[in-house]
Amino acid sequence: MPHTRNDGDIYEVFAQHGSSTPLNHVGSIVSPRRDTAWHLAKETYGRRDDLVTLWVVRRADMIVPSPEDRNLLAAKTRMPHRQPGFPTARRRDRAAAAETAAEIAATASQVRDGAPYDHRDAVGGAGEAGLGDLWLALADDLFVLGNRLGARICDYIDVEEALAVGSIGQEALAHAGTILTLHGFDQLAIDAWFFDREQAQWQVSRAIERLTDWPSTVACGLVVAAAVTVLAEQTAEVGTDPALLSAIAAVREEQLVHLDHWRRWAQALTAWPETEAEFTLAYAEVTELAGDVFGGLPQGIGTGALPGGPAPAAALHERLVALVGGGPGSRLPSRPQPRTAGLGGSELADSLARGRVVRDTYAAGVFS
Repeated sequence: MPHTRNDGDIYEVFAQHGSSTPLNHVGSIVSPRRDTAWHLAKETYGRRDDLVTLWVVRRADMIVPSPEDRNLLAAKTRMPHRQPGFPTARRRDRAAAAETAAEIAATASQVRDGAPYDHRDAVGGAGEAGLGDLWLALADDLFVLGNRLGARICDYIDVEEALAVGSIGQEALAHAGTILTLHGFDQLAIDAWFFDREQAQWQVSRAIERLTDWPSTVACGLVVAAAVTVLAEQTAEVGTDPALLSAIAAVREEQLVHLDHWRRWAQALTAWPETEAEFTLAYAEVTELAGDVFGGLPQGIGTGALPGGPAPAAALHERLVALVGGGPGSRLPSRPQPRTAGLGGSELADSLARGRVVRDTYAAGVFS
């Protein structure tokens, strides 16, 4: 009988032509009835070739992006670390880099001419740290964590875990860079911030000093992922800039994946009799040191796209306690503790030394 076609009559066809080939979209068909759509697709796309399998999906039942979702699909602009490349694609002007590093040292140092840093110049005002200051402190944590995880990729014979650790480390470094981008840093300034600052100017959490063994790394990774998630949620609650909200949402989603990974490791290490005591001790020590996660000090750096004003450190710490305070033997303090500039121990010192060796001696033409 006569039939007026509508979008519900359009079916998308996916076919696999060989056992070693992927399932591919091969075209569309129009069918007024669901029960005949598959047979029509077989006659249209499988009459001349053998098929391993054939999928037929009504277009109206498919989940597809809307025009508003385009930014979410733009992985190149959202997370540029996903694009393959080499430093030669971004040659550095060493003179400009030195100037940038000097400027950062003058504004971000916690010690000026031997005197304590003047908190009256801080973004948060009156000695209070703002959200931007807490993000900068977490960027320091993420950078060192990502650096140390990179060294652990080949520590295990489990290829899947090596891939997971490498991915988490890569994304930790990328998130650290994203945080500085949101502060208005360009790529030159980001590199100078991470590679040209002296250790005395860093604000890593005391927990970073415990990145010395795998149980402590699991505990530290869990705490950092939880902290980034909490701060991302707080920023999303008060932020208004669409680009900021999109970037923060992406960071949060990936850190939630990291958090789940570290939680599963914590459960496994707790369940194994051979590692239970060791991990319980490591978790207790790391959480005790992690009381300063939201204790970042004002750094006098512009907030960029991030919201201004003092950060609710106590409320953020309570949310952190809710996420990680129930772990085995947790000693996470009930209130946030202030960070101390220049800590990080040998883990931070080693990370800085490795980066500087590469920048100063590897392929002289790359960074000049």
